[in-house]
Amino acid sequence: MSKLKILTQDDLSKISDDFGEILEREISKTISTKELEDLDLDITLSYENEQLDVDVDVGVLFDELSEITQDQIMKAIDEAYLKFDSYIDENFRV
Repeated sequence: MSKLKILTQDDLSKISDDFGEILEREISKTISTKELEDLDLDITLSYENEQLDVDVDVGVLFDELSEITQDQIMKAIDEAYLKFDSYIDENFRV
């Protein structure tokens, strides 16, 4: 795997925005909008010594009749991280 390029503040902002979109897409594949009352994404990026760490806290408020499980949400988040890794490889590696 190639090395991560030196990231600017603009790069970090774009990465955060794009990861949010990836997460929303993957979660929407799991949860119907009819079952979802609220979705809150808190994405934290840490970039030190040319090392990028991305942490996400997903808050989901379901409709009271929803049968979505926490396990389904975790699988969607895992899938989003896989897609995010590919995104980083394609756009921010040298």
